[in-house]
Amino acid sequence: MVLKYFKAYGIGVLILLIFGCNTSDREIKQLYPEALAQLHENVLNYYVQHKAEPQTVDHLLSTLQEDGSWNTIDYNTKIKSEWPVKDHLKYLQILAISYTSKSSKLYKDKALSKKIHKSLDYWLDHDFLSANWHDQHIGVPKFLLPTLLLMESELTKTQFDKGIELANRAKIKMSGQNKVWLATNVLLKSLLLRDVETVAEASKAIQEELKVSKNVGIKADWSYHEHGAQLQFGNYGLWYLENMIQCYAFVNATPFQFEKHKIATLRNYVLEGQQWIYWNNSYGVSALGRHLYKDEQQKKAARLKVCLEQMKQLDKPHAKAYDAAISSTVLSGNKHFWESDFHVHRRNDFYFSVKMSSKRVVGTESVNSENVQGYYMGDGLALLSVNNQAYQNVFPFWDWKKLPGTTIAQDTAKLPSIKFRDFKTNGVFVGGVSNGQNGIAVMDYDRDGLKAKKSWFMFNDFIVCLGTDISSDKNAETTTAINQSFLKGNVVVSKAGHIQKPIRKQKNAAIDWVLHDSIGYFFPKNQNTNIATNILVGSWNKVAKRYRPVLLTEHIFKLWVSHGTRPKNAAYTYILVPNASEEKMMNLHENHPFKIVNTAVFQSVESVDQTLAGMVFYKKGNSKLKGGLAVDHPCVLLLEEKTDHLQLTVSDPAQILKTVKVTLQGHYTTINSTYHNGKTQLNVALPQGEHAGESVVLALERNK
Repeated sequence: MVLKYFKAYGIGVLILLIFGCNTSDREIKQLYPEALAQLHENVLNYYVQHKAEPQTVDHLLSTLQEDGSWNTIDYNTKIKSEWPVKDHLKYLQILAISYTSKSSKLYKDKALSKKIHKSLDYWLDHDFLSANWHDQHIGVPKFLLPTLLLMESELTKTQFDKGIELANRAKIKMSGQNKVWLATNVLLKSLLLRDVETVAEASKAIQEELKVSKNVGIKADWSYHEHGAQLQFGNYGLWYLENMIQCYAFVNATPFQFEKHKIATLRNYVLEGQQWIYWNNSYGVSALGRHLYKDEQQKKAARLKVCLEQMKQLDKPHAKAYDAAISSTVLSGNKHFWESDFHVHRRNDFYFSVKMSSKRVVGTESVNSENVQGYYMGDGLALLSVNNQAYQNVFPFWDWKKLPGTTIAQDTAKLPSIKFRDFKTNGVFVGGVSNGQNGIAVMDYDRDGLKAKKSWFMFNDFIVCLGTDISSDKNAETTTAINQSFLKGNVVVSKAGHIQKPIRKQKNAAIDWVLHDSIGYFFPKNQNTNIATNILVGSWNKVAKRYRPVLLTEHIFKLWVSHGTRPKNAAYTYILVPNASEEKMMNLHENHPFKIVNTAVFQSVESVDQTLAGMVFYKKGNSKLKGGLAVDHPCVLLLEEKTDHLQLTVSDPAQILKTVKVTLQGHYTTINSTYHNGKTQLNVALPQGEHAGESVVLALERNK
């Protein structure tokens, strides 16, 4: 027995036991071996600092019943998504924190202690089981273990043993965030058991997932994948970030602390990844994953803000960078996430993103009856926000076959159900190019018998949207949706230079431009356009089955282009103008800002002052831009005139090329360049492996 206590608690307790000190069993139980003492303190401090508002605690106590259950929870529910029964353990943890926090008005309150024990026993005696494996192995231990640690000095042997029995369902296995969750549960359970060896094993397992991964997890472009090659910033990726920061705080200044290069990886994931989809205290819709829930943009933004504030405290040498991220509108630029077919273009006064998919990248998923209408969420979903209310709670009213940016056949068939990993398009030439400030996204779209060549030229304060070679074999109208949002204020339209307002609807009308809710839609070629501003009926139950089928009504603004039935080689051209006004739109109509080419083999946009130009080559070929330019393979180019050089940015969206040869009119000098007969030839080496698809930026020095 003496040897047992020596191994568990160290020499101090051994001396107490030998000399018969009056230390109680409960006090001995609370002592931790030296290797775990700081970890134990860190864990308790972490949870105590996350105490709830007093009104929340008061509400929980008022709804807690004599038997220890809550009258707000249906303990018999079969709902798998966000299993409501698990709320019992969340509430219990809140009460335990209030009881053990010295700043709480209920600190060590005897009446509260009795209620906590009653509620803990209610769970332990019933051992509620969900139909979702995740809850038994991850969710339940995740919320139960902190309560056991906080209340440890008061636990009965029966409570302790039953709690450990439930926690034992968590084993270190799997990969990505699932592994991090499981390993964190093992770490906390092993801390309770004073098992130093397994604590070390769990900490190592957690840090093993803090890396750039070839499979699920953090990617080389600082996006996050789970369930295959699928962008998961907003669900698994955000959980991953929260969990990693939590573990960082747990093991800080202990023998199990994060290595410096692991902290650098976490920092980059925050600043080069998550920060890009956090704008104006709102979380980008396209990065939410399958969690298209009520108020979810603001909820996830609030969670990310907490992460940024925690990183600021833990990673103090980089506090200024976290401060800038916390403000959420300081970051201005353009980024293409080449491993996720995802592109972001943002300034301090607007946010734009394009979400695509391909043979490489899964577009979206529907799991646990979530995102049940999202079949086209990865088909070029293009969303522009000029305020943090954009698209908030619009999902029950969306026409899911007219998602903004998508080109879709409007048949009457029910949207197919989707699972994870099985939703990809047949496109190969899908990706983008970015020089950090401007960029181009391209999607050679091929799905369900519909084909289209789609591109988005993101140039400063404009987004030029091009589509061509649109063909479908379906006997149904094909449309390109431009936007769907709540109707806010008047819709203003210009036809042949004459302004009309307010407009309620238009059908295949030749329009110069449309203005609604500070966003302008400019049509350089008087595109035949449709407008609808109807009161629509919707239900959250159509989006996620966790919601009751309650009917709601809202005024919705819809703008789209029709390509007719069974289109062949159809096309569209429009320009998105954030923070627009009537004056700004009239000026655009009178002074077109770009020269545009939109063909099946080549798309290009050049500013009228010739300082900025972008080109999408679907085949090797030539362009007249910049006096003449040629490439020997399909690729995307971005040219920007700088004060002392010409900046060339190149990428291979198909991610198959090793080099691309670019020939320019004129004499320029850069790496791997040659000059002959008035032309400069560049052999551009393209990134390989996990960096395939990344942009290459070259500075071309001018020679007279």
